[in-house]
Order: sequence, then C-alpha cells, then structure tokens
Amino acid sequence: MAIQTVLCDLGGVVIRIDADRIREGWAQMSPLPVAEVYAAYPDEVYDRFERDEVTEDEYLHHVRSRLRLEGTDEEIRGAFNDLFLGVDVGTLDVLQRLRRRGVLTLALTNTNRTHHRVWSRRFADALGVFHEVYSSHDLASRKPEPAVYRRVLQEHGLVPGEVLFIDDLPSHVAAAQAVGLKGIVFTDASTLAEQLEAFDWPRAG
Repeated sequence: MAIQTVLCDLGGVVIRIDADRIREGWAQMSPLPVAEVYAAYPDEVYDRFERDEVTEDEYLHHVRSRLRLEGTDEEIRGAFNDLFLGVDVGTLDVLQRLRRRGVLTLALTNTNRTHHRVWSRRFADALGVFHEVYSSHDLASRKPEPAVYRRVLQEHGLVPGEVLFIDDLPSHVAAAQAVGLKGIVFTDASTLAEQLEAFDWPRAG
C-alpha cells in the first residue's frame, strides 16, 4: 500500500525550538529555585491551553501565580514566545520533494493561540509546503489523544494505512500507529530521508 499522505509535526521537526528558553526567561522573573521553575512547565493547565480549554489571559495568570513572576504581562508573554529558533531547511527540502511527486502534505501540531500567532507569521513561507496545517487549539484535542489523528483522517477522507506520521516524540508516533497510521520517529533530516526509502510512494510525474 503506497503512502499517499504525510502528516508531519512542526515543532522539533520542521521548526527548530528550544523550550528551555521559556524556562530560562521565566526563571529570571521568579524568586523560586530554577529547578522548580523548570519542573512547572509544561503542566496540566498548559495541556488545557493547547486544547483551547483556557484562554490566553487565564494561562498567563496561572503562570504568574504559580511561578510568582514579577514581570509585566508583555515580558511574560515575550519569554513564552522565545522558543522558536528557525526552520529546519533539511526537513523542508524533504517535504518539498514529497509534495512535488504528488504526496498530500499535512501538518499536525500541539500548540496554543499565543504561539500560533508567532510561528504562523514568522514561518509562513516555509509552511507553504503543507496543503493544510492543523493545530491542537483548533481541534480541541492534542497528541497523543487518538481523537486528534482521527479528526485529520476524517477531514480528508484518508485511509489510515496510506498515511505516514512523522513526529520527534515516540509517544505521539505510537499513538498514531495505534490508530492505523504508519510512523517515523524524527531525529534529523538526513535520517528521515533514509527512513522514507522503506515506504512505497506514488510514481513520480
């Protein structure tokens, strides 16, 4: 069965990120021990934020209270958005080659409205490689919850066995495979290109 669709994570695969930059920024605003700040993000409230179950203001209030942050809302938000490093050009090249040979390219990312405002604008040109980008806060579900994979399948009428899911977190890949998708745990672009050779693809041209 040939792969007709690639469903790809964004952060850590297409967009390079460093979540420790968030923790470091908040630690500078907090009187708490650095280890306690690091342990507090992400938490259950953050997961709810990614499902759009709490608002941006509610999440920032939670962070300020939980970590006793002394900065302004804008400073707290600025540190929260300081995780984006740039595009992985190698991964982008792999995806562009797949799209040119007729593969449907989709993205599925766990994110929130605050981060979405930043990455959707900053990396708009690169994200054009995807036919569509799905965000957890719009789907009210997040990886590795089975519902989020099924929602994308239903939206496009996809056959699970013809979809290849790529993510840097093994738990997310395992959850996709449990729904019937093929899966690859991403490590780097060159390894991804080699791993793709193990699958059947539509004929080029």
